[in-house]
Amino acid sequence: MLTPYQQHVHRWSTCQRCPLAHAGRTAVVLARGKLPCDILMVGEAPGASEDALGKPFVGPAGHLLDEITAQAIPEWIRLAYTNLVSCIPLDGIGNKVSEPEAECIRACQPRLLEFVKLCQPKGIVLVGELAERNFPKEAARSVEHYAKIHHPAAILRANYAMQSIMRQRCLVALQGLVETLTSQGDQGAPF
Repeated sequence: MLTPYQQHVHRWSTCQRCPLAHAGRTAVVLARGKLPCDILMVGEAPGASEDALGKPFVGPAGHLLDEITAQAIPEWIRLAYTNLVSCIPLDGIGNKVSEPEAECIRACQPRLLEFVKLCQPKGIVLVGELAERNFPKEAARSVEHYAKIHHPAAILRANYAMQSIMRQRCLVALQGLVETLTSQGDQGAPF
């Protein structure tokens, strides 16, 4: 018998719901982390590294996100990672597109809603402006606490001085979320 997450993987690993499925993806990039989780990180879309390895946030931007979360979030907090869409947004000739089309984001919402339900997060971190603008309202109703941070790819593209400011903003937002979540527990104990 399959676990709920294995059923999720089985259901979505061959998804054909949007044009991204036919545009040259290598893998359907579903998730990484621990389920259930305390905090769910929701990004925008897989990049080349993620498409090759089949896991979100494993490329240069993912390494930066891991550095930032390691500084801001205690080890005992369980994290999971996913994206608005599970396929790399390529144009018809294999070039990465800057962000997925609205129809692809809508087509992937049932998968995202199912994953949020599986995760049962106490908090959600919306990674980047696209994630913030397009996170499904149905999922938003199920979680009380949110943080919004810069996408690590945007940090990497910024000049050196701005990178430091953007990283600091991410740390403050994540630390604030952790403080909110732990203050609701038993005197700051793991939830």
